[in-house]
Amino acid sequence: MQKTYKSLTCLVLVTCILLLVRCKSTPNAKQTKPPEIQIQFLSREYEETKLFPSGLFETKDLLFLLAELSKKEDPSMRFISTNRTEEIMEVNGVRNTWNEGWVVYVNGEKMDGVQMKRGVKVRPTDQIQIKYEAVERVFGRPIN
Repeated sequence: MQKTYKSLTCLVLVTCILLLVRCKSTPNAKQTKPPEIQIQFLSREYEETKLFPSGLFETKDLLFLLAELSKKEDPSMRFISTNRTEEIMEVNGVRNTWNEGWVVYVNGEKMDGVQMKRGVKVRPTDQIQIKYEAVERVFGRPIN
């Protein structure tokens, strides 16, 4: 009788432990967010982050994403487009000048107008920043 009681107690204890482990491992109400591409806009007057849903390994063209934002006017943006280059001219009323302008960075690397026109592929793991900062220009075009 005592042996049966110990076996039964042990069985109940193991069952309780398994139930606790299972309850902890099942997903709770907080679901993990799907991957998103984040674009951060930074200037003295304006700071905002925009999010785009994306697959974890899916790449999207940065210029296409910026054009989508521009189309929605969220934020309001204007571009300078030539046969060879693409440059952001204005974001939310903050325009490029001879001394300052909007500069695109992907993972800390500065993207120039030619790279933007050729296409810059981005994914959720990339850090994308568009900063209004000091620039040097020659005949109106920024130099590195």
